[in-house]
Amino acid sequence: MSCKYGSSKENYTFLRNSPYYGNLIQGFETNELKQKREDVCTNFINDNSLRENSSVKEICKEFMYMYNYLNKIHSSQKKDKTITDEDCHFMNYWLNLKLKKNNIDTSMCVNDFYDKLRIKDESFFSSPTLLEKHLHVIDSGNLKNMELLYELYDTKQKIIDEMYNQDITENKKELCKTYTKKCYDIYIEGMDNCLNGYDDFYEALKDFKISYNYAIEWDPKDLKNCQFSQYFYLPNYDPVLEKQRNIMASKILSAPLILSFYTPLGTFLRTKLNIVKNRWMNSDEYERELSSLYTDIEDNISNNGEYNIGYYSETN
Repeated sequence: MSCKYGSSKENYTFLRNSPYYGNLIQGFETNELKQKREDVCTNFINDNSLRENSSVKEICKEFMYMYNYLNKIHSSQKKDKTITDEDCHFMNYWLNLKLKKNNIDTSMCVNDFYDKLRIKDESFFSSPTLLEKHLHVIDSGNLKNMELLYELYDTKQKIIDEMYNQDITENKKELCKTYTKKCYDIYIEGMDNCLNGYDDFYEALKDFKISYNYAIEWDPKDLKNCQFSQYFYLPNYDPVLEKQRNIMASKILSAPLILSFYTPLGTFLRTKLNIVKNRWMNSDEYERELSSLYTDIEDNISNNGEYNIGYYSETN
């Protein structure tokens, strides 16, 4: 299968479940599954000449465990156990990130990875929700933004957990300060990235801030006094909005200058300046023209009284 590339727009919604995806329990590991993962992944790396990269096998085994877990976790809710679309979006993000960080993405994209792995045991990768339809290469900018949003949601959950944690030792209190500062700094970094575009990520960050504020203000016990951290509340920082305001202000301020260019005064100034420019090589004549320019401007303005009134005032 050839590599499929995503567009500039990406789905960020699934990252609100980052704490869930990042902490998949180990209860679905069995001896049978453990052996299957070992056998399938060994065959996978041998057949694709990937033995030199020691991380490939671990990525393969983790990916198989994740697939199996997400496929079975829904079995109690649905007759046909199946992976959800959000699960697929997360696995696409996870696999893109793992391949990139381990320098595998240059030799094998996510589509190739899954296609070559799936044929090793098609009965294992048998969810009715076809993962291959959701897999694509995420460009580096969007992937970085997803990583930031993942960290934000994951850190938010850690802050909430610490606020309710009964352990109030000094070490635990310091954790809350660490998490709040991390969340604060990542939020600013994410907002700065939005100056390069990424409208979907910008909206996702604003949604995160709403969920964060709601979570920390929902009658928390705050046993560790997390609220006293200077980083507890996210900043009212929006460089995208500020940039839009500056552009609008610039347009408003430049409008009178553009209009004056087409008025009688603007025509007069251009004529005089062109004359002076054409005679600049004659220094004596240039000085006389330049000194007379200001006198002529004043005379022109005073003689054009109707223009002055009409330009600066709507009424006489």
